[in-house]
Amino acid sequence: MNTTTLYTTSFRGIGPITVRELREAVGPTAGDIQFYQVRDYDLTRFAFTGHLDDLLRLGTVEDLFFWISGVPLTGKQEDLNALSSAVRPNLIEPGLAQHRQVARHGGKRTTFRVVVQAEDARWRSYRRDRMQRAVEQGIARQYRRWKRVPDHADLEFWVQQAGKRAVIGLRLTDRTMRHRTYKTANIPGSLRPTIARTLAYLSGIDPGDTFLDPMCGAGTILIERALAGRYQLLLGGDVRDEAVQCTLENFGARHKPREIRRWDAASLPLDKASVDKVATNLPWGRQIGSPAENRTLYAGAMREIARVLKPGGRAVFLTSEWDLLKETRKAVPGLALAEQHKDIAVLGRRADIFVLTKAGGRA
Repeated sequence: MNTTTLYTTSFRGIGPITVRELREAVGPTAGDIQFYQVRDYDLTRFAFTGHLDDLLRLGTVEDLFFWISGVPLTGKQEDLNALSSAVRPNLIEPGLAQHRQVARHGGKRTTFRVVVQAEDARWRSYRRDRMQRAVEQGIARQYRRWKRVPDHADLEFWVQQAGKRAVIGLRLTDRTMRHRTYKTANIPGSLRPTIARTLAYLSGIDPGDTFLDPMCGAGTILIERALAGRYQLLLGGDVRDEAVQCTLENFGARHKPREIRRWDAASLPLDKASVDKVATNLPWGRQIGSPAENRTLYAGAMREIARVLKPGGRAVFLTSEWDLLKETRKAVPGLALAEQHKDIAVLGRRADIFVLTKAGGRA
């Protein structure tokens, strides 16, 4: 089978977890893995010999791209000529073949647009709009029958600055990969699905799981756990009626068995040692609640999670309240820190992911 060079985009800080998911999902068909960082995103490049459909099921990934070129940047005007020359037909055509496997064109005349992600920097003598025009001109010169449009194009070419290199790729996926189609109801603080999937993935996917999100919000983590693999039971709840209703709306008739209730996370109506895995998006200081309220909530919720979690169970938390989380954990015996993933980009802010395990049994 032919080898294709592809790359994924994940939110910054999620890339190493995407690599784990990629290796687990497609095994040796993905090799020569390389890693780049672009503003708020991690890029994972790899040589692929498998089927594209297997990659479309990756849950921690925002988008999948065909790798066209990596152009070294000097900061001089000559870079613009290099960018324009990098979009040659011999480099683009294999990507178009991949694109035809997963997408349909809307009309008789192919449309395209160029998206640039590059922060303006002093070492560059040109701005990012010049980078965009250079690539647009290069494509238009090679494909004269194509039409450039500002949005909703058949083909999207992305230019992403990673240090002093411009990565040029053809986007193979559409917005449904990162936004999904199930999420019809939202509330403030609701997670992006790919970050929710990351939390579920780090809990460990097992078909025997009783999985809990004690502060479920719009239900995104619960639904992402359902999509990640088989389970025994999904449990979720929230103190807000609005959140419970949003969760039920997003679930619809899918993903059973499940129980969604209104409750207080500091007083869960669940039996001791009845849950295998927990994942939740804890309130952050300015997001929901005051610092004093969060301190009380963290303490109560952590005690309850430790109570209902089975020995060897895992609990995964997303929060920017690093010190508070660590302080609270130390006050609850039996919970050990297994992993910490730092500096996750969440809607322009930064948070960490903490993975805790309960003593006894296998984690």
